Amino acid sequence: MAGELDRERIAKYVAARRGSLGLTQERLAERAGVTVKTIYNLESGERWPQARTRSAIEDALQWRPGDLARIGEGREPLGVPSPAGADEALRELAELNAYFADLRADPGDRRRMALAFLRALYGEPDGR
Repeated sequence: MAGELDRERIAKYVAARRGSLGLTQERLAERAGVTVKTIYNLESGERWPQARTRSAIEDALQWRPGDLARIGEGREPLGVPSPAGADEALRELAELNAYFADLRADPGDRRRMALAFLRALYGEPDGR
């Protein structure tokens, strides 16, 4: 079965999903209860993990069982159903996007104040 799967496609999807969740390889490995080498091997297409390991990684990536194989077969992951309130979250993100568009066009004062606020909110006084 593993020989039939597109490991390169799986690697790209895993790395992209990990990034979208804001996880490092180390943090994903912790969540899944595997070694960083296991995550590295999967993301580089080096090895196809055992079933138990795949299941743990799928869970840590908030995917459904079998999603890694689905991806390798050229299909899309089923993922996790959207939680209640997802529509509200999308509306809020759209509103934030509109504010950021205004800030991008601002000559400076509002943008600097917003940046100072976000740095304080995230506890990063020197920025990222």
